[in-house]
Amino acid sequence: MKRWILSIVLPLALVVARAESQPRLPAALDQAVIRVQSQGNELIVMRQAPIAYSTVEQMYAGIAAPRAIGTPPVRVVRASPPEQIDYLFCVTSGGTLVLGERVHAATTGERQPVFVRGEVVRSYPSLRVAEGWLWIVQVPLSREATVTLQLRSTIAWPLESVAVTANGVP
Repeated sequence: MKRWILSIVLPLALVVARAESQPRLPAALDQAVIRVQSQGNELIVMRQAPIAYSTVEQMYAGIAAPRAIGTPPVRVVRASPPEQIDYLFCVTSGGTLVLGERVHAATTGERQPVFVRGEVVRSYPSLRVAEGWLWIVQVPLSREATVTLQLRSTIAWPLESVAVTANGVP
């Protein structure tokens, strides 16, 4: 009897241990956003993500300014060091997705994170699919977790928003 119980409990303990190291989704899913957590870090992605800029020049002019933009399309909240990274999108007339980031650091005594820097960090050529444009973007969340986002849009410019899905996230 003890062997039978042990043969059931031991594999379950191994499965639970493996599941603890995987990125976690919160119990209550908000259908408007994708949320993934890993090692104290959190990724928050709008499923219908706004496009802040339609030219690279606009992005360069606006990304470095410490201004509030409302809810960013992609936000990474890091536990250590405590910081918040907001990613903004630009889609050029040729279909290139340009990714800009604004980094805010948490400081003691301040309610709001303090703006550290804003810069253009990457660009992605679009993949042509039957529905229009597709971009594959990988977002590092922790040492063990990278989330792959798929951004889709019809071919129209300027874009107002893109539809976002994430592999393995409902």
